[in-house]
Amino acid sequence: EKTFPQLLTWNRWWVSARLNGELLSWGSNRYDNKWEMDGIFCNNGGALESGMDNSPLYDEDEIRFDTQKSVHKLWDVGLNSLYIHDCEVLAELAGILGKTAEQQELTQRAEKPKQNIKQLWDEKNGNYKTDEHCFSRRISPCNFYPLLTGTPSPQQFERMMNEHFFNPDEFYGEWILPAIARNDPAYHDNNYWRGRIWAPLNFLVYLGMLQYPGCEARKYLVERSLALLLNEWRKHRHVHENYNADTGEGDDVQNSDPFYQWSGLLALIGLVDWGYLPGFGNTLL
Repeated sequence: EKTFPQLLTWNRWWVSARLNGELLSWGSNRYDNKWEMDGIFCNNGGALESGMDNSPLYDEDEIRFDTQKSVHKLWDVGLNSLYIHDCEVLAELAGILGKTAEQQELTQRAEKPKQNIKQLWDEKNGNYKTDEHCFSRRISPCNFYPLLTGTPSPQQFERMMNEHFFNPDEFYGEWILPAIARNDPAYHDNNYWRGRIWAPLNFLVYLGMLQYPGCEARKYLVERSLALLLNEWRKHRHVHENYNADTGEGDDVQNSDPFYQWSGLLALIGLVDWGYLPGFGNTLL
């Protein structure tokens, strides 16, 4: 009851500030703050808004920034999937609180992007460049986020798993999931979101897989996520901010905090999958 009004305000903000035609795009606005001005109102500002700070998905040579709309000229499949999921989660919360009008509002708001996101399906590529009317060649675990919405058909789901998740040139391996596909030139940078593994990506992909019962890939993701966490924990008692996708190490770079709270998600998905947290994997998540 306390948090719902703020969460609803935040949900409404996205369609008022980041709707780029039919779908949402990451963006950045001007602020009267010198420290922020250096990195905002440009591609970099949109990347920062995504939380994936230096991801090659948003490199300046990859996409352009629309200064009129203050958004990337890119329909981001990850953002739109998360927004649909946010609408559906808040609609459920509204129902619990007896807020019928808000529940209807949120349910209706999820429908249009849920239909529009289907046009972002492509056999090989990722996000859609709105200015060039073509798909970006780069893919990341965010391309699995539509699973959260349940929109991919069973056939599309199988293709995503067989051709991308279990593809050793992209995401499959002893240590998963790299923040950009292994065959992307930026993967070898091994720098922050350019090739390293981040627990929130594994967690969100796992929640998406829960929508598709009997998923073989889910079991593998659970097993390898826990192995990744324990690899550094047993050696150094570290729970790292991010990890090397080739070696599973966290200590190999300077910009990986050795005790970072969100990497606990690597163990949490195991607790969920093994039934220690009953009800955790329902539609509320």
